[in-house]
Amino acid sequence: MEYATRTIYSEYAALKTTLGIIEVKKKRPRDPLTDQSDRLLIVIEAKNEPFWTVKHYHIGQEKIVLHVVSDSMMDRWIVMNENRRAIHWIEDGMVLFERNEFLLELRQRLRNFSNEDQRLQLSLAFAKLLRRFEDGRSLFLQGEYQDAFTQIHHALTHLARLSILEAGIHPEIILWKQVRKLDLEVYKLHEELVSGGEELEQRIHLVIIGMEHLIQSKVLPGTLLLLQVMQQQEEPWSFSELMEQPDLQELRVDLGSIISFLVRKGYVRAVTRPTKGVGVEAIAYEIS
Repeated sequence: MEYATRTIYSEYAALKTTLGIIEVKKKRPRDPLTDQSDRLLIVIEAKNEPFWTVKHYHIGQEKIVLHVVSDSMMDRWIVMNENRRAIHWIEDGMVLFERNEFLLELRQRLRNFSNEDQRLQLSLAFAKLLRRFEDGRSLFLQGEYQDAFTQIHHALTHLARLSILEAGIHPEIILWKQVRKLDLEVYKLHEELVSGGEELEQRIHLVIIGMEHLIQSKVLPGTLLLLQVMQQQEEPWSFSELMEQPDLQELRVDLGSIISFLVRKGYVRAVTRPTKGVGVEAIAYEIS
């Protein structure tokens, strides 16, 4: 079996662009970490553009899934937390091949969370938290309790990720096991929402109240990246200027809701500028 598996990845090991190859074996039936296969092979290649393809094989009675991914895509999975399985693959997988200690350095990066990666992930989690929470609260006020439950549950998940990220740890697939150790208050809110003894409406109402307090405590870590960018100039920023900032590219979709939230809470002040249009003023933003 080992020889047959080697025939799948050996052609990649011979390529100068291949940086590392990892094998992950299933630990349980229908294991999601291995795409419900018996073995997972991950080949990481040096490519400037994000690239990812997947191939399926059979060797005897075993199913093998091969992921060929660029290092830029792997970097995005880690920094943007777009594929949390990748963290398990890197941490727990068996190294079959690596070039210039690439995988060793990648594992060290996971364990030593850089400030830049942490700030970006905190900002993304906070943006998603705000969007889900506002949607959930609005649906709750409309009496749409089932849909409100869904949105508030998603918001709680992002709140949990914020707590984990604040501790300098990458969120894992088994998220609530991590949260129970790091932030019991958030964990108890989740318990109240999914298994509290009250009616659904009352459970959602109680969790919304609790979350409003906790969201306030996450404002500074969750918006630090944006506030640091805004401190780079003394003049107020137009919204389009903020959208064009390289450090804020990943926040563009939710930037409006974050700015509106910061204005409501008094962290940012909206100021007006005259335009050529009669009676029309442009809005700009500065730190209060």
